[in-house]
Amino acid sequence: MPTVAITGAAGAIGSTTAQVFANAGWDLALVDYGAENLEAMQSAHPSALTFDCNLLDAAATRDVFQTIGTDGEGLDAVLAIAGGFAMQAADAASMEDYTHMMEMNVQTLFNTARAALPVLTQQDHSFLCGVSAPAAENGQAQAALYAASKGAVASYCKSLDAEFRTDGLRVSVLYPMGVVDTPANRDAMPDADPTTWITPTELADGLLHLATRSPQGHVPELKVHAVA
Repeated sequence: MPTVAITGAAGAIGSTTAQVFANAGWDLALVDYGAENLEAMQSAHPSALTFDCNLLDAAATRDVFQTIGTDGEGLDAVLAIAGGFAMQAADAASMEDYTHMMEMNVQTLFNTARAALPVLTQQDHSFLCGVSAPAAENGQAQAALYAASKGAVASYCKSLDAEFRTDGLRVSVLYPMGVVDTPANRDAMPDADPTTWITPTELADGLLHLATRSPQGHVPELKVHAVA
C-alpha cells in the first residue's frame, strides 16, 4: 500500500484528509505539534506512524522523515497542510507579524520539503503538495502578509515541480478558493452562512485525486470552489 505523510494532521483539514486517504487504502504518517494533537492522531489512527514535531525545527523535521523512510515501506506522497492565517492592517504590521506569517506558511513547508525530498525521490514516482490561497493571486486587504506568505508557498511548490520532474516527483498547489468550513471559522464568523463555504472533505478528496495521478496526468494546480 502507498504511504502518505500529512503535516497539520490533527487540524480540521488534516484530520479529514487522513481519514479520506485511510479509507482509500493508504498507510499514514501523521505529523502535528503538541501532546494533545499527538494523542488525537493516535486515537483516530492507531496503526499510523504519528509524530509530535515542531516543523520550524529543521533537525527535528529531518528526523521525522528519516524515521518514516526507515520504519515504513517508503514514502509516496507528502501533503504539507500545516499553516495559518492572521489579519492586520498593512501599515500597522510589525516585524513580528511578518516573521509569524512566514514561519507558519513558508518555513514549515520549506523544512518539510527539504526533509522529505531525499525520501520521496527514492521512489520511481512520488508526490508533494502545498496549500496556497486566493490571496496569493489577488492580494487581500488587511492580510497582506498572509497573501505574501501564500504567494511564496505557490511559487516554491511550482519551482520544486520544475526542478524535480525528472526525478519522478510531481508537485502540486491546492487553492481553497474561499472560506473553509472548520470549527475555528464558524466560531470566528458566527453570522456567516457556512453552506457557501468549502468543506474539508472536498479538499481532502481533491488531494487524493492529485496524489493518485500518473506522470502522464499530472495536475500542477487545483482550485476548489464552494457554490457562492
